Amino acid sequence: PLPRSRLMAAPVLRPLSIGEVLDVSFGLYRSLFFPLVVVAAICRALPLVVTIYFQITSKVLTRDPAAMVSAMLDHLPIWFAGILLSLIASAFAVAATTSIVSAAYLGHAVTPNEALARAGGIVGRVILVSLFTTVVVMLGLLVFVIPGLILLSGLALATVTLVLERGLGPIAAMSRSWELTAGFRWKVLVTVFVAWLFLLVPSLAVGVIAAVGRVIGGWSPLISTVLSGLLRVFAYPFLYVVITVLYYDLRVRKEGFDLEVLATATHPVG
Repeated sequence: PLPRSRLMAAPVLRPLSIGEVLDVSFGLYRSLFFPLVVVAAICRALPLVVTIYFQITSKVLTRDPAAMVSAMLDHLPIWFAGILLSLIASAFAVAATTSIVSAAYLGHAVTPNEALARAGGIVGRVILVSLFTTVVVMLGLLVFVIPGLILLSGLALATVTLVLERGLGPIAAMSRSWELTAGFRWKVLVTVFVAWLFLLVPSLAVGVIAAVGRVIGGWSPLISTVLSGLLRVFAYPFLYVVITVLYYDLRVRKEGFDLEVLATATHPVG
């Protein structure tokens, strides 16, 4: 058992409405703000630095599209390194954030260092499941919007299941998400969409500020890059919180997870 200092108040494990999922997620985000932001800052810092370095050295800050493309082609190694670092950093951020939120949801505490260490062992699989899910959803959207939305809602929990359920590979995690969301995909889609809207507002604000700055003059695109990086640090963890809460909500609804936790707490193994 964890020492008392590592225990924390957990939300009640019971079926939640969409509003309750969002309310619980906001509560977890507020209570876990420091570790979530620390993880996000650690994971986003290096890709942001590489992106800024690429923009400066390749001169992609020019407004001439032809010159921009030429500059990017001349600095492909830096551009590729930035993309690769972003993929790895995002995988670490998602996995570590999911671990922190999951532990809190079950009444425990995980430090950023512990969460990042756990993420290290599965980061490759997290990248693969993210890529596979993105490709499948994009293909669905290209065929027709409705299939794409169904695939999006059905596979929304794939990364969370891979992080929280041991031994799953990318395909197995996608299958598990599809099974877990069956019958509740409309709820998953609406909840994720509302959470995304909360992220959209600050993103639009950054875009408006950048547009006004360009009109007035003296606004460097580097400022937009930095503001976007800060937005990822402070806002995007909330989306991972919502998806983790949805995962537990569906497990409670469909698998009696609340009873399982109660039984484990009452009759610990060993």
